Amino acid sequence: MQPLVIRLQGGLGNQMFEYAFGLAVAKKMNAQLYLDLSFYNQNHGLTPRSYALDIFGYETKIADGKMVDSFFRPGLLQRVLKKAGLDKHTVFHEKTMRFDKRVFDIAPPVYFEGFWQSEQYFSPIENDIRSAFAFKKSLNTQSQKIAGELAQQQNPVSVHVRRGDYITSVSTNEMHGVCSIAYYQNAIALIKQKVTNPTFYFFSDDAEWVAENLIATGDNAVLVQHNQGDDSWQDMALMSKCCHHIIANSSFSWWGAWLNPADEKMVIAPANWFASKADNLDTRDLIPQKWIQIPNE
Repeated sequence: MQPLVIRLQGGLGNQMFEYAFGLAVAKKMNAQLYLDLSFYNQNHGLTPRSYALDIFGYETKIADGKMVDSFFRPGLLQRVLKKAGLDKHTVFHEKTMRFDKRVFDIAPPVYFEGFWQSEQYFSPIENDIRSAFAFKKSLNTQSQKIAGELAQQQNPVSVHVRRGDYITSVSTNEMHGVCSIAYYQNAIALIKQKVTNPTFYFFSDDAEWVAENLIATGDNAVLVQHNQGDDSWQDMALMSKCCHHIIANSSFSWWGAWLNPADEKMVIAPANWFASKADNLDTRDLIPQKWIQIPNE
């Protein structure tokens, strides 16, 4: 089988989009999927990240330097073959965030670079994606306790509040922005209108801010704040066990909501995923049709 190489970049949520895209295209092309992890060894000036997909139970193949070089630094023989039209190595860069069906028509060997944040790429193999993203690692003691509580609740609702580098990094803040207090208040009010006896489970990288600004007296609410560092993925696992979801403009909570397989789930998402209005950041294909978008500024 010819290789299809996906450049991984970003944190866990981004890596999941990239892998899901790669798996879908590889299956359509009957190609062998490889992951290029070189991003995590480079000094790119972005928020430090590391390879995170090892929390799942599937086997992956990692592209070595020789394979990556065949796309970007071909040897003499490969250059001669390419000049003669006999070498078909292709590098495809994502231009915008819109769904691009052309990717399914590119014959391997091919190298893809982008974020590929649209369910439309992998919805035809949804069951395969859900199987691939089954958590293999065990939850820690506190997370197991909360998972048990979620199973007993009538309507647990995950609320993800992303701040962290969205606040502390000037460049990241200019691109992403943060969801306003009003966004969360309106989303919570909407859940209360539509859902019987909801219990709100708040997940955030800024628990103190959430406690001070979002958890109202009298609300049936739980602040989850024990999963830090290498355990952060457990917040996503717990979100996926909730019945309904209020997500941030974050791929992390996007996947926390998507991994809940229930058809009747209610998901509230921000209408503006990015603060930047750059043309290449058109996110019309990012939010699934059944999800509800409300203003977040």
